[in-house]
Amino acid sequence: MKYAALMALVASFAGAQMVAPTPSLADVLRCKIEGYREDVFITTSPDTNSSDGQYARIGISRGIGNRAFVVADRMGATAFVELNADDTPVGLITVQKDLRVIKSRQSIDPSDMVFAPSQSARVCTRTR
Repeated sequence: MKYAALMALVASFAGAQMVAPTPSLADVLRCKIEGYREDVFITTSPDTNSSDGQYARIGISRGIGNRAFVVADRMGATAFVELNADDTPVGLITVQKDLRVIKSRQSIDPSDMVFAPSQSARVCTRTR
């Protein structure tokens, strides 16, 4: 009886693993955001054209652009904090579960003052 129960548990676990998405596959979002002429792409690792492998990328081409780190919201949204070349956060893109997107940008001057804040919204689609 213990052997049968163990085999059933192993079989159900193996079946669940086959249904679950592979964590090594990247997610690529193509976003249309008001105020931007071109699409904005958000590419999660590992499908980025860089060797660091730990950051997502935000740019006008798939896998190329500013680095970003990803924060999952407990309500299901995903936030991408965009970093410039010296690791200063320059923007926040929040993608909701229904793929609506809100992009917030700001500039920070050398005295740490935030100026020129802006916010825009629209929608993203998943691409491969």
